[in-house]
Amino acid sequence: MAGVENGGVILDEERIVALIDMDCFYCQVFVRQQPELKGKPLAVLQYSDIIDGGSSAIAVSYEARKLGIKRGMRKKDMLAISKEVRTVVMPHHRKKADLTMFRAASCEVMAILAKHATIFERASIDEAFIDITANVKRMIGLPINKSKLHKTYVAGYEGSQEDQINKWSDHVSGCDHHSYDYKITLAAVYVNMIRDQILSETQFTCSAGIGANKIVAKLAAGTHKPDSQTMIPPDNIPALYQTINFTKIRNFGGKLGTAMQQELGIQWASELVNFTQSDLVTKYGDKTGQWIFNIARGIDHEPVKHRALVKQSACSKNFPQGIKSVHELNKWVLDLAEELEERLAFELADNKRVATQFTTHMRLGEGGSTSTQMPLVKCDLDHLIASANKCINKKLASRDGSYNDVIFMFSICAGKFVPAPDKNNIYTMLRNKESSKSNKKTSVVKVEEESGSIVLKSGNDKKPTLSGFFEKLKCDVPTSSRVTPELSEPSPALPVESEKSEECVKENNRNSWNSLSEEDAKLMLQPIEGSKTRCPVCNKPVLETKLAEHLDFHTALTLQRKIESEFRSQDSTASPKRKVSQSRKSSKKQKVSSVQSKNIASFFKKL
Repeated sequence: MAGVENGGVILDEERIVALIDMDCFYCQVFVRQQPELKGKPLAVLQYSDIIDGGSSAIAVSYEARKLGIKRGMRKKDMLAISKEVRTVVMPHHRKKADLTMFRAASCEVMAILAKHATIFERASIDEAFIDITANVKRMIGLPINKSKLHKTYVAGYEGSQEDQINKWSDHVSGCDHHSYDYKITLAAVYVNMIRDQILSETQFTCSAGIGANKIVAKLAAGTHKPDSQTMIPPDNIPALYQTINFTKIRNFGGKLGTAMQQELGIQWASELVNFTQSDLVTKYGDKTGQWIFNIARGIDHEPVKHRALVKQSACSKNFPQGIKSVHELNKWVLDLAEELEERLAFELADNKRVATQFTTHMRLGEGGSTSTQMPLVKCDLDHLIASANKCINKKLASRDGSYNDVIFMFSICAGKFVPAPDKNNIYTMLRNKESSKSNKKTSVVKVEEESGSIVLKSGNDKKPTLSGFFEKLKCDVPTSSRVTPELSEPSPALPVESEKSEECVKENNRNSWNSLSEEDAKLMLQPIEGSKTRCPVCNKPVLETKLAEHLDFHTALTLQRKIESEFRSQDSTASPKRKVSQSRKSSKKQKVSSVQSKNIASFFKKL
């Protein structure tokens, strides 16, 4: 791996990562909905004024922050500071905050990012990492235009934004076109273009950090907000660390950060470099000690992973006073299950995927936090409620049926999404075959609907062969380059890569890149080769375009094992054993070996 070492900093020379962070996202969504709020100090409240003193603020605009308003303040305290503060209340559904319009607005932004990045990883509702290494490589050789670096800062530089860019431009002008400083400058131009497009299409501003990995990109993004971006060259990481509390670095904000403050007596990120690798390994173990040693020098090997959709869908409810009533908890189980069912129906309809794991999480009075997981067979309301009650009873129910602890928070979650089977999928075919098993035993007639009428068919009709099914499957499978389907507006589903993405990018960027030649634009917009994902069954890397076919293979193997097991059980219970001559035994072994050699695995290998 190519690297550079300067001032104790060792960085991957190749990677260029950016974090896109929406500026006070909830406030911006309300401002777009109510334009009269633009430019006004604004606070978003969790609830209405029914609470004594008003609800607390969960989001505060930058105009309000300048007046001294902070997140978590109650309405009466904000008004005591300034009467100019405007407040809005989160929409509610089932007595809970409804994030529907915020999720839809987020998908607008994420769709733009996914269209322009080599690798796109959605981090939260208002944040995403993008790996633009391949995009920048296509731009090598292009001149640096300072006008394309508006609202761009350089970490470690002082002075105004204009002074920083002038100083940096003078430095880059003497750099080789394959130097990291030149590449990160091209990346800054490219990210600025993306930010401008987000603003023009969604009316939302965002900030960005650009660096060699996710850690430094995240830190850089927070240094100049709002509506700005910061690039962090390798040589400037020590200077940035001198201004950042080390607990701001990801994974240092919890128990590990507290322990390090007490044991090492440090405050700033720059102080981490004072400890040797052996010291850190001795105190925190091999894995954690090595990780801390790397982070202290700006090293983070964690890649940006393709994740355009959420990993899991969760619904939760806090109970500040705590509840112990079975009736009250069951009411919330019903509400949360209904909400989760709606989200899973959305995932199935728009993203063509289903959840396979169910999890409950509770925060208790005496028992602390506890979680329970179980397989999710179906995603309908009845199964979700039954799964939730089973998990609750497992943790809390006593012999008399009452709960033996106070619940302060309860959540249900569905995760481990897999591609949903379609009508041509072998899994669906086998499920339908399993459900109609009783009809096959009677072998009388089959009833099916066809064009609104009832048609009777003999149970002795010829059944389709397995090879014929796969021949049909070859013809019907779409040649999409991604598992996640492309969706059109106004659906909030998130396309990872559109078949027409090249044309869309050309159209959207024509004005932003008017200084580039047509050949340069074509070079930048060449398609990127698809990436791999891991199979949820065998955990092996598989091309995303082949994941559905790979899952069919697992289903077929499972079916084969089941059939073989049934045959064995039938053979063992069929009739009393009789003495068979040695010649007949050998002939039987030959037949069995020839049949076993022609199993489903060999069939797939031929394909």
